[in-house]
Amino acid sequence: MYKDLFLGIRQYDCNLTQDTFKRLVDIAYSSPFDNDYPGYQTSFFDLNDSSLDLLKDTFIECCRDYYKINRKDIVRLWYYQDWKHNPHDDGCYWHDHSYNFYGLSGILYLSLPDDSTTTGFSLSADKSVTGSYSSFDDMLTLPHITQKWFIFPSTIPHLPGKCMSEKRRICVGADYWYA
Repeated sequence: MYKDLFLGIRQYDCNLTQDTFKRLVDIAYSSPFDNDYPGYQTSFFDLNDSSLDLLKDTFIECCRDYYKINRKDIVRLWYYQDWKHNPHDDGCYWHDHSYNFYGLSGILYLSLPDDSTTTGFSLSADKSVTGSYSSFDDMLTLPHITQKWFIFPSTIPHLPGKCMSEKRRICVGADYWYA
């Protein structure tokens, strides 16, 4: 089951146990950042844990439901983390994930401190725009909730949220497209 939000964004239940979510947070804290990506990102590519496999399976299930078809697919997942004194805070800029016109992207918050914002979307934005949430009057943001998948077309420009807390804002990002 899903809930339609806005701009083709759907909110899906993740259906993982609390123990699995706790394990996913533990993995995030122990994972080093990847120099090849902006911000504090960790690719799941080099990580091996059954909790990550379960999370990936829930993402695939949501994407297949979104499109209502089941074909050979390609999936990429990563952690994106932010906190008040993050030395790798260069990841907050407008972008999309348009590797494939029929691609989907997903966001799942594992932790979302009170002093943090969620990902923003604007019909006025594109990848060449710099700025912040106040840059657009039509800014729409994801609900401030954890443990739900937010699935959307990969071509939609978005701006990651920021965290002004000492606690980490831990997000799982994901991309899905057909092989």
